[in-house]
Amino acid sequence: MSAALHSYRAFLRVVAAMPKQQRGAAVQQARSELAFFRDVSDPAEAARLVDAFDGRIAYLRMTTPRRPASQKGRTSIVYRNGEKVDAARERDKAKWSNWDGANMDPDSVAR
Repeated sequence: MSAALHSYRAFLRVVAAMPKQQRGAAVQQARSELAFFRDVSDPAEAARLVDAFDGRIAYLRMTTPRRPASQKGRTSIVYRNGEKVDAARERDKAKWSNWDGANMDPDSVAR
């Protein structure tokens, strides 16, 4: 029974990430399956049912979209003159340059 409770708690953690419209039905179905686990007296049958339940959890983990807060990545938001500017495009343009006629590349100069 402890394996069933462990699986049920893992299922509830996965369900918490689901969209709100789908949570209620998923929790009700999990509760009915957990009630069915209590009626099973054969340990081999109970282990098979828990494995099947763990398979459902694995499937839900694959199909449930992740929360935006759990997605890691780096973003840059740039505001210029009160308007949002695409940061990726702003990196391409240099604000200043140290290039002038005195520091020319000797290989690019015609002899």
